[in-house]
Amino acid sequence: MDWTGWNRDASIARQRNALLPIVAMIAAMAGLASGKIVETLPRHVCLAILALLRPAESCVRRLIAIVAQGLAIPEPKKRTASTARNCHKDRRTASVPAFALFDPRKNVDPAPRQRAGSGPRILFFDGLDEPARVMPVPMPDDPIPATRICQRILALQTALNDLSKQAQRLVRALARPSCRWLRPMRPGRPPGYRHRGRDPIDTLLLDCQTLALRALHPPDTS
Repeated sequence: MDWTGWNRDASIARQRNALLPIVAMIAAMAGLASGKIVETLPRHVCLAILALLRPAESCVRRLIAIVAQGLAIPEPKKRTASTARNCHKDRRTASVPAFALFDPRKNVDPAPRQRAGSGPRILFFDGLDEPARVMPVPMPDDPIPATRICQRILALQTALNDLSKQAQRLVRALARPSCRWLRPMRPGRPPGYRHRGRDPIDTLLLDCQTLALRALHPPDTS
């Protein structure tokens, strides 16, 4: 790709405009048209939402990382008694969590998995043994909790609508001594990447990944 004369702002706007209808479709799939969080959704709906939500979140994280490049650490606001009370009240009443600015990291040393089952089947010859419990087979229409998914969608919409504010959050987070990561993107493939994905979200994720890598590690054009 020729990076000569690359317009960063135009690239960000183009990717954001392409993401807006996809995020709106995800919200519609979750029944968030009215802005209310639903408690349960069918299993197949949750799986379809997650297939779009994970790459969409990765796209927004990369756009935030591009916007954050070159920003100075914002000065902390002076807190008064009234602002502290209002902030505490907002935290208690807010239903939308903060958008996750960092990719989830892979566990390089995972714990051994334990097979889920009904437990040991011990039989006795006196006829007093109870029948073994059989785990129910997951069905596509089974209702499963969807509160967390809906909160992630609302956080995604909030971040996409104000990338500058999220970029300032990222700059402050990276400047903290307790920050574990040097950049928001994890090494390797981004979350939600599909090797043979042909949906529009897959193309957007590859484009956002390329633009973010270019912004974080500018190529030598001399």
